[in-house]
Amino acid sequence: MSTADEQKPKYEFHYVLQCPCGETLTGLTEDEIVEVSFAHLGEKHPDMAYEREHILFMAQRLIKPPDA
Repeated sequence: MSTADEQKPKYEFHYVLQCPCGETLTGLTEDEIVEVSFAHLGEKHPDMAYEREHILFMAQRLIKPPDA
């Protein structure tokens, strides 16, 4: 016999940020999307400065498909 907790779907998330330059940045965790975003900023937009909080505000937290 299973409990109600075992029957609840276990959601996993990933993060997506669409840069205004057109590039789509992705990460599996908050830390990863921030790291990817900072790397992109340093390479493509070195004159722009964002903090971690800005990146997380702009990123979308999406549910990963079950078989992803």
